[in-house]
Amino acid sequence: MQSVLSTRDFNEGKYLVFATRNGTVKKTEFGAYNTPIKADGIIAINIRDDDELIAVRRTGGHDDIIMVSRSGQAARFNESQVRPMGRDTSGVRGMNVAQKGNAVLAMDVARDDQELLVVTENGYGKRTPIPDYPVKGRGTMGVKTITLTENKGQLAGALVVREHQELVFISINGMVQRTSVRGINRYGRASQGVRVMNIRDDDQVSAVALVAESEADTAASVAEENGTPALDAHAADEVLEDDESTDGSGGEEPADG
Repeated sequence: MQSVLSTRDFNEGKYLVFATRNGTVKKTEFGAYNTPIKADGIIAINIRDDDELIAVRRTGGHDDIIMVSRSGQAARFNESQVRPMGRDTSGVRGMNVAQKGNAVLAMDVARDDQELLVVTENGYGKRTPIPDYPVKGRGTMGVKTITLTENKGQLAGALVVREHQELVFISINGMVQRTSVRGINRYGRASQGVRVMNIRDDDQVSAVALVAESEADTAASVAEENGTPALDAHAADEVLEDDESTDGSGGEEPADG
């Protein structure tokens, strides 16, 4: 299981955008999944044998997409560069991760009022404003989102966040640390970051995730940030929200599935 999206009537977004480890993206109309579900499910995307799904997001048709690779690069492009396809297709190249040992770690919708948070295997991280990432064509290697060193390790996770949200860092050995986004320093794209999780020498960061919050909690936090009193709100169901330039060649699009 890779992603769960809640819906009432398939009208919450126009498209679903899928991203794979090898850099493929696919966009399909959300309504295409409003069909009777078989016992073993229906095909959402055609995944090649050497690839795997890493993220799925709803989009409105004019959103920017950001993809982050293990090598510390981030590629931002508008979803209009990905033509809509049917359910049983593979997609096209979204990010170039052809470098040996490289792979896409995260994909998300990018808006200018958000930040990109990244964390390395050895527990170093930072957050950077989304406007610092230029919108370019799909299929590139992207631009640097963190300077990696042997001491800090490879990139382990990335998320698009807002300041009022809470995070959990999870290590390979099962250690969990919770912190607020506002407690993590904000730096430029090319910086190295600072320690965000304390881990032992024989351990590494495995994942970072957003803590589920209710709509009422979100409204109160945003109001606090803005210095205004929060309006009363009814309790809501919790929703878990899933994250120097070196552009590469866009290359040939893979054939549709």
